[in-house]
Formats: sequence, C-alpha cells, structure tokens
Amino acid sequence: MADVGVEGTTTFESPIVARTRLFPPRLRVETVDRPGLVTRRLASPARLGVVTGPAGSGKSTLLAQCHAVDPFPAWLSLEPADNDPAVLWWSMSEALRTVIGDFGQAYRNRLLGGGSGAVDEVVVSMCDELAGRDMPIHLFLDDLHVVDNEICRRSLHRFVTSLPNGARVTVATRRSAPIPLGRMRANGDLVEIEPSDLALSTREANQLLTSFDLSLDRAHLDVLVARTEGWPAGLHLAGLAAARAADAGAFVEDFHGTDRDIADYLVGEVLESISAEDRGFLVETSILNRLTGDLCSAVTGRPGGADILARLVQSNAFVIPLDRNQQWYRYHHLFSELVAAELRRTRPDKERLLHRRAFEWLRDDGQIAAAIPHGLAAGESNAAADLLCAHWAIMQQTGRNETARALIAAFPPEFSTGHQPLAIAAGAVNAMAGRAHEARCWLDAAARATYDGPRQDGLASAASALALLRSSLALDGVDAVLVDGQTALELEPPDSPTSALAALLIGRALVMRGDLDDAARYLEEGERHGPSHARAYALAELSLLHLGRGDPEQALATADAARDLLREVRGDDVFQAGTAHAAAALAAIDLGDERTARVALRAAHRPISGVGHGLPLDATHARLLLARAALALGEADTARSYLTEAKQVIDSIDDVGAMRDEHAQLMARLGELQPRAGEGSGEEMTERELEVLAMLPTPLTTQEIAEELFVSRNTIKTHTRRVYRKLSATSREEAVLVARAAGLLPEPDDRRPVS
Repeated sequence: MADVGVEGTTTFESPIVARTRLFPPRLRVETVDRPGLVTRRLASPARLGVVTGPAGSGKSTLLAQCHAVDPFPAWLSLEPADNDPAVLWWSMSEALRTVIGDFGQAYRNRLLGGGSGAVDEVVVSMCDELAGRDMPIHLFLDDLHVVDNEICRRSLHRFVTSLPNGARVTVATRRSAPIPLGRMRANGDLVEIEPSDLALSTREANQLLTSFDLSLDRAHLDVLVARTEGWPAGLHLAGLAAARAADAGAFVEDFHGTDRDIADYLVGEVLESISAEDRGFLVETSILNRLTGDLCSAVTGRPGGADILARLVQSNAFVIPLDRNQQWYRYHHLFSELVAAELRRTRPDKERLLHRRAFEWLRDDGQIAAAIPHGLAAGESNAAADLLCAHWAIMQQTGRNETARALIAAFPPEFSTGHQPLAIAAGAVNAMAGRAHEARCWLDAAARATYDGPRQDGLASAASALALLRSSLALDGVDAVLVDGQTALELEPPDSPTSALAALLIGRALVMRGDLDDAARYLEEGERHGPSHARAYALAELSLLHLGRGDPEQALATADAARDLLREVRGDDVFQAGTAHAAAALAAIDLGDERTARVALRAAHRPISGVGHGLPLDATHARLLLARAALALGEADTARSYLTEAKQVIDSIDDVGAMRDEHAQLMARLGELQPRAGEGSGEEMTERELEVLAMLPTPLTTQEIAEELFVSRNTIKTHTRRVYRKLSATSREEAVLVARAAGLLPEPDDRRPVS
C-alpha cells in the first residue's frame, strides 16, 4: 500500500495499519504466569498503570496476561514511527477500533494536515467518545519509551488525565514514562510496577523451566535465579541451553557472567541448535524491524520466507506474530539486538547488501518512511534522498510533518546541506513545525547548494523551487512574497499547477497589502489551474474581494464553494479551511444571517489553531478576518484571543503589508466594547497562568507542577508570582481562596476528583 496522495484515500502506510490491528504478542521467550500480587495491582481501577523494565524483563508478557483477562482490551505496540503525533493518534484510534468498531469515525481524519491543534481536538474527542460509550475500556501500550516527541508527550498526558471514569491505560516502557506522573501519583490514580517487581521468584522460575522438560533441584534453581537476577528472558535462554546439556546441574554450576554476557552466550547456543539455513535467515533478517514473508525473501535471496517464519514461530525461535493472519512478525527485542550484532561480527561485508534489498522492497511496496533508513544504512544516500524529496510534501499534507522532519534528520548534515532538494524539504518541514530560524538556515543552505539530478518535486528548476517555497512560507514579509512569487511565476510553465500556485501566492500577498483590485486576476489564475487546497484558498480570498465590492451573496457562494472543495478532499482541517470559514462568516454578517456567521466562526477555530508559526502571514491574515467577524457578532473574548495571536506575528515581522493598520483598527473597536464580565480588578489571566492556578489547590510541589505542564521550574515560579500579583495574594493558600471567591476555581465540595 503506497503513501496516500493529498486527494486520495485517507490512510497511512500498510505496516501501521497491520500493527494497529494486533492482538498482544504471546511472548514465549518470557512466558510465565504471574497470577500474584503484581498482576492484581495492575488490575486495580487506577487510571494509569506503568510497568518499567529493561528488554527481556517480562514487562510485555505481564501486559499481555492482563490483556488476556480484561473484558474490553485494546492493544498497541508502539514503534519509532509513532513519534509523529498524527501517526500516534491514528494508531491509537485503530487500536480502540478493535474493541469499538467505528471508534473515531467522525473526527480522526482531522489528523491529516491539521497540525498540533488537530491533535488536541482529536484527543478531546476520543475522551468524549469513550465517556459517551460508557464502556470500561482498557488500552495497553507496549514500548512507550519509543515516544519522546514533545507534542506526543503532551497529548498522551492530556489523554490519560482526561479519561472518563472506568477507562484505563496500562503501559510498558524500558525507561521512565515520558509523561509527568506527579499529579496522578499524589491522587492515588497511578499503579507503578518497577523492575524489581518483574523479577521471577524461584517458584516462578521452576514453572518456566518445566516447560522445557527441565527439572532442577532447589539449590540449582536458586543459583540460576541469582545469576540471571530473575530476568525472564535470561532464564528462558538458560533453560534452553541447560535442557540440551548432558548434566543440567553441572551446566548451572558453571553458568555465570553479566546479563549481556549471559545473553550473548545463550543466543549463540540457540543459533547452534537450529539448521544452518534457519540460522542464516535469522541473522540476515535481523536488520528488519518488522518482517513479512515476501520482504524476508527479498532480503535473504531465499524463496519461501513466509514458510520459514511460520516454522520459526512453531520452534519457539523468538519470532512473534503481530497480526491474526500471521503475515507480519517481529523478533523479540533482545534477540533482535543480539542477532544483529552477530551479523556485524560474522558478515560485515553483506550488511549493506541486505539493507539495499530491504530499501528496494519497501520503496516498491510504498512503505516510504520504513524504506529510507535502510537506504541510508546501505550507503544509498542519493536514492534515499530522492525518495524522500518525492514524498515529503505528501507526508506534510497528510499530517506527518514530524515523520518527514525525523527522516531528514537521519541524513548526515554535510550531505543534507549540500543536496539542494533535501535542503529545500528541510526548510519547509522545519517551518511547518514552527522552527523559523532552522527553516531560514536550511533555505540559505539550499541557495548555496547545487544539484544536477532529476527533480522529484515537479518544478522547473532549483531557482523556481526556492522562490516558490520562500513565497509559500512568507518568512520575510509581504513584499518578499511578491518578489519570490513573481520569480516562480516566470520560471514555471504557463497554465501549470505550479504556476497557478505562484499566482495564488502573489494574489494573497496583494490582499495582505490591501491591493484588492490587482489581487483578483492572480487569484482567478490560482483558482483555475491550482491543486485543490490552493484552489480553495483562492476561492476564499476571492470571496473577500466580492465583499469589498458590495456583493455579499456572491461572497457567501464563493466561500461555500471553497469549503465544499475542501470537504471533497478531506481538507476540513487544513489552514485554508480557516480562511474559507472566516470569509463565509463575514459574508453572512453582511447578509444579516447571524446564525450562519456564528457557525462559520466556530468552524474556523480548529484549522486556524493548527497553523502555528509555520505560515505566519497566512495565520495572521486569517486571525484578523476572524477577529473582525467576532467583533461584528459582539464576541469580545474571541476577538481578543485572535488579535493577541496576530500581534505576536505582527511584532516579529517588519513587513506585514496593511495588516498592522488593520490590527490597530480592530483593537480600537475592541476597546469600544464592554469589558469582560468577571475580570475583577482588570488584569486578565493568561491561559498558562490559569493552568498554573488550577494546580495550586493540589498537593503538587512547584517541580511537579512544572513536570505536569512540560515547562521548567523557574517558568512555573514566574507564572505563580504573576498569579499572586493579579489576585493581590501573598501565598498559595490565599491565591486559592481569592480565586474561588472570584469564580476562577471551583469550590472544594463541587470539584470533581483531580485526575
């Protein structure tokens, strides 16, 4: 299954779909029944359970055993691809759909192109849906340690702390959980299983070893447990080796070493016990994170990969099926690491060839994100870069900007800065991630670099690509957009989608400058020949021109056409939708249709909140439109919010065209409205200060509050001082009392249990 096109079917790459319809792996490498205290602790009603332990410690087995007896279980094995927020939450919804068949149907497509704002909306919607279903859902997340992206961490934290009563999450991780736990720990809403809790007792070790027809006396069992420190995978490996020894007791007496030494030795013993063909298969496919028969055959050059995998599963050779049809597999993590080391030790000359074969198969199968790391490992940097350059825009437009950014970061910096198309891609994905400084550095590098290979982006030349990207990102102001847009328009073939995009960028810059008459012909060109999202944006801007000409009926019809076009391509949450909703709201206001205007104003919030800092001028333009609509509807709070966000960009970019004057005019109109009800002495709390205020009644320390809000301790101290000043309070207790009296905090008797 290939990557989706922007206007194609909404999905992700096939391994992700397969992985999120899993049953939990029955890890026979570690299998041992844990019916005792540890399992009972995880079965408690606490909202979050955290099992921490190294590879081979049995944490995944413990999760699987809890999953097996839960009435409404959902399972997801996390992997590095989940560091992209869109991928993570799509996968989470897929996992929950194994229990609730239509879960997330109404809203999960918001993840495609919606940015961090869309992630927040989806998390809230998921929790609301779980509450509405009134089912005691239990979500199991294996290998949580692979997720460390900031947006992923924040959204996971929000999800766990917003779960309705009865819903639970249990995670397994090698390191400390990547979300703050202080508040949940303080409220007794957390169960923690530490590595020491996972160590097998002598009785449990005996239960495990008897599955190998191995009988040891108590003294030898005690020695084996002590030397493996109760590590389930180490005991399993030791059991396999001891069962083949002539004298199991003597083997145990001679058995010693560190955990890794033990594992190295015992995996060698296991490899020696299987056929040369299967041993070679295991070693050569150890480069793969996820295995399927055809992929293994392509990598090893041997037919019958699916049959070999099935045989290895039956022989208990550390191969774990990942789906019910047993088409996708993975190796036990520890075993995979050790066999990969065996490959590097015994066949270093073949490793690149194996990676090259994996790259080619995954590329041809459309698994772009999985293919590129293999291309780099194979030394095929140019081929991997070409592949990424052909697909990064699709990743970005389908919500996977973080995936594209991580893949670019995997290339050596000296290669990326010298590969012009890759540097252009890096500039775009960093800009969309809100990293304006990095984006500018990458664009400067692209301007210095040279490239004489075939272009993968469909543009006429490097100069055109650079000009079009600079104009799209608009990091240097309105006049620079016009210059770059005109350059791209002159270099691209007439009546092509790329020349239409350049025309749209010129038209939108002219609107921002206030030159509405000159903007019309460029916007009409963009609407005739551009891709769907560009056409929708052009229609939204043309709607504003109709308003300026005194034709609100035509303005509303044009804005509706833009919104219909975006719905057709599932683009309800891209930033262009925000502009289209804003235009519709303003047109409806002119027509006296307040109800339609308010609906459009509400609909604009989600796509605009996801724009972030990646497209600063576009976001500011849309927010000023929405502020104008909100003021016309008398919604001072909404207008104030949009104007505050717009001011941040206006203060950071010198050339914003006519938008600085427009902002000043709208601020003056805002001042004419009545002040906000309940503002007390007058100085308004910021959103972050309100978040800190909400934490003050809890027993959390300043450091724990900082961890909950993902900021530094000094930042929390600064916000707390401001809260005290605005409430005229001198202590935490006094601030809470004053805030409750002002209605900023609920009274203790009315407050729900803190989650």
